[in-house]
Amino acid sequence: MQFLSALRHFILYEQLIPNRARIVVGVSGGPDSLALLHALGSLASEHGWQLHAAYLNHGLRPEAEMEAHFVAEIAAAQGHGCTIERADVRAIAAQPGVSLEEAARQARYAFLGRVALRQGAEIVAVGHHADDQVETVFMHLLRGSGLAGLRGMMPDTPLAGLRLGALPAEDRSDFGNIRLIRPLLSFSRTQILAYCQKNGLQPFWDASNTDETFFRNRLRHDIIPQLKTINPNLTTVVGRMTKVLRGDCEVLDAHRRQLWQTLARSEPGRVRLDLALFRTLSSGDQRALLRRAIAVLRPEHRNVSLDHTERILEALAADPQRASGGPLTLTSGLTAWLSYHWLDIQEADFIAKDVPQIFHPTPLSLPGEVMLGPSWRLKARKVGWAHGETPPWHEQQAHHVIWLPSDTSLPLLVRPRHPGDRMRPFGLNAIKTIKDLMNEHKIPRSIRKHWPLVLDGNDRIVWLVGYRASECTHLAPDTTRAWEVSLQSDVD
Repeated sequence: MQFLSALRHFILYEQLIPNRARIVVGVSGGPDSLALLHALGSLASEHGWQLHAAYLNHGLRPEAEMEAHFVAEIAAAQGHGCTIERADVRAIAAQPGVSLEEAARQARYAFLGRVALRQGAEIVAVGHHADDQVETVFMHLLRGSGLAGLRGMMPDTPLAGLRLGALPAEDRSDFGNIRLIRPLLSFSRTQILAYCQKNGLQPFWDASNTDETFFRNRLRHDIIPQLKTINPNLTTVVGRMTKVLRGDCEVLDAHRRQLWQTLARSEPGRVRLDLALFRTLSSGDQRALLRRAIAVLRPEHRNVSLDHTERILEALAADPQRASGGPLTLTSGLTAWLSYHWLDIQEADFIAKDVPQIFHPTPLSLPGEVMLGPSWRLKARKVGWAHGETPPWHEQQAHHVIWLPSDTSLPLLVRPRHPGDRMRPFGLNAIKTIKDLMNEHKIPRSIRKHWPLVLDGNDRIVWLVGYRASECTHLAPDTTRAWEVSLQSDVD
């Protein structure tokens, strides 16, 4: 009764399970999950809970079939339904950077989520306990984690927040508001084994739990026992620390959510951070926002390496006045760019929809048009006006339109810039490189490679599109006919 009383208190204190909830319990057949299923079942009638057991055969051990049968019998004996499925975890782990442990974890949580959806359950319960928490904290510590890792596993977390990107898309569902809870997180392994013995629960022992080729097992059987010779209360101390850090993280998370709303703009393939505001933040806040930006673009990555964020911060610190630069290669096809007003974290092949881009030399017919990415186009047409009328070209602004003499050498060509490209800007008695003009107009480096230029039939640049026209666009005062080339956008 003492175990059940403590469990009831923990569930109420952490607000883990409401009355009349449907709960899917992950059961492996080991002591932790057997104790969880039995204990929740013992409390179910007073709270109106409905339990359903779920077992996933990872396809790694020959005895898993017997284990699955064992779990089904236990669930039936306690009056609960049971779902059993099999996953090819080795196939998932064959992907680069995905360990067997991580593949099994992702497959297991996705399975539990799918079972919860089918059962109409809003809660998935798993049997992690206080000694598991110690192992998790030290795993994170040895990997150089920050506060979020050192707080360990949470008693209650959204299932949708778990990163399951190693799985095929069809195996990942929208888990909505389903929550993952850990009701045994305040109980030690010793307490759980005692509960099993007292209630006649005979676990099915998994031999892989002693295989020290797995990092967690080495911690469990070698490192942590040595630490307990220094502090026998290690489990209690770590549990207390994680509780304190959880509170600290809640404060920081709320603060950083507000920062994110203020600084960040997210779109498919790119996250933009307001560079001026970003520079004013503490390094801790900067790292947190960068990790979040990478996580938005790579949700399958559980742990963002400190190296990735530090490279960006070091680039900023090396030149505090630096307004543009890049790219910095991050992880899995992501790059970082300084773009005057923005710090962009984006796919290496990202195509910005909000700016014109050209990827291959393309003739511009007269009249005619050329597409500049999904949302922009250059359109050419012949225009004319009567003598005495004010011509539209009386001020060559070159932002969205230029006018060319009707005898301009054809054909016109639209292409990206080449190294060493030069032009003589309109009204300027000097030749300037396109690179210098792009610097003057603060065109972000991340979009310069594919920024469109318009050339005439003599291979002279007549327009740095959107910014500067060349002296070739000069029209005589008595001109009544010209070619108009305009930049048009579908972007709101």
